[in-house]
Amino acid sequence: MGVSRWVAGGYVASVGVLAAIGGLTGNGRYYLASIVLTLPVGLAAFAGVYLARGLLTGVGELFTTTRLPNGDDPGWLTTSGIVANTLLFTAAGVITVVLAEHFVRRRRTARGR
Repeated sequence: MGVSRWVAGGYVASVGVLAAIGGLTGNGRYYLASIVLTLPVGLAAFAGVYLARGLLTGVGELFTTTRLPNGDDPGWLTTSGIVANTLLFTAAGVITVVLAEHFVRRRRTARGR
């Protein structure tokens, strides 16, 4: 495994960790860092966060309540939201790496002509 693979793996891991920390602490700065690190794919992941929240709430409402009596979210909704957000941003990191590798390979091919 080359050095570039290790760097790519570290990049994807750092994006996933930032998203997980953002979910666990409820601090939007970590999510913002995940979005910025994965631009432009991070914008799609950001939209996916709201789509996932809507789906989780909608489907979850079929089986149980999505609000506690005090107005807070139940634990299952919070936990599944954190997991979904982390997966979305990690996937955005992976897609960003794949796109970067594609463009580097394409540029090398164009220079070789």
